[in-house]
Amino acid sequence: MPFDRIYFFGDSITLGCNDTAGLGWPGRLCRAQAWNGRRIAAYNLGVNGDTSADIAARWRAEVAARSRNATGLLVFAFGFNDASRRDGGGLQLSLAESRANARSIIADAQALTDVLWIGPTPLDEGANPLQTPYASWETRNADIAACDAVYAELAAELGVAYLALYPRFESSQRYRAALAAYDGVHPADDGYALIAETVAGWDAWQRAVRG
Repeated sequence: MPFDRIYFFGDSITLGCNDTAGLGWPGRLCRAQAWNGRRIAAYNLGVNGDTSADIAARWRAEVAARSRNATGLLVFAFGFNDASRRDGGGLQLSLAESRANARSIIADAQALTDVLWIGPTPLDEGANPLQTPYASWETRNADIAACDAVYAELAAELGVAYLALYPRFESSQRYRAALAAYDGVHPADDGYALIAETVAGWDAWQRAVRG
């Protein structure tokens, strides 16, 4: 069905940290999309550092503040920060916690409208530990892969379309080069372009936006 609005929820990868175009992959995706004469508002609601718990706590209110009773497509992309470790500690969220949050988000969103779900991306582990002004972060690809596998299984159970980026990008020389061009966690511009291209070629996305 046609949508008046598309809401993208995620973390810094969705937001587009370091994208010199200031678009992130959602902006690149929607800029390239032919809307067939329809006017659609695309909202990038990515927040740096967000885990599935953070998104679970905010997505309903953010949609309500922007919906004005219009039909919206909800696109979720999270998990990277669930699998991250702060200041030498354990995972921010266990797999069980991450799965429970994901179930709550996706099932509740499905009750409102159509939903698409996009999995987390890999990193260059040579970036560990990533130092920020407020914490030191370590993330391991094995933990991201485990999160991705749990999400894919849950998506099949819930009957929601899921795009697993991790297995595609883990062996992608193009994405690896984009990671190496910045901080190893967030890609340079071409990495965001690659995510946008991958989503644009996804049959579930094409069905959703073509109506």
